[in-house]
Amino acid sequence: MRTFIKSLPIALLVLLFVYAAASKLSDVGAFRRELYRQPFPRGVSDVLLYLLPFAELATAALLLFNRTLLAGLKTALSLLILFTGYVALVKLGYWAQVPCSCGGILGRMSWTAHLIFNCCFLAVNLVALRFYFNDYRLVSKPYRK
Repeated sequence: MRTFIKSLPIALLVLLFVYAAASKLSDVGAFRRELYRQPFPRGVSDVLLYLLPFAELATAALLLFNRTLLAGLKTALSLLILFTGYVALVKLGYWAQVPCSCGGILGRMSWTAHLIFNCCFLAVNLVALRFYFNDYRLVSKPYRK
């Protein structure tokens, strides 16, 4: 049971990033149109069209192996902070109107729901990091009688 509880946050993160990338890649045309409607230069949109799904899939892959787990957790945390910051700026009215370029169910959420969703996954990521460092500390301590 303990192993299941420790692996659940990582599984949720993998599911999130694979789903996000798959939803973007399943309709690249729609994803491109939404990116072009974002409040940044078209050149940035062109880069993000390829970079976002790649980064999401790469993050999910890093989370799958013990050897790359910490890098995956740090990358996931970085992406979630960036995405959450972007949503927070939208909610604060930094831009007049911004479409959501997320695909699938995530694209149908309100900005408030999206912000709550992202904050929940930030918490999941922090729990996974806590589990990781607790395990690391236990393994790295020398055995004493």
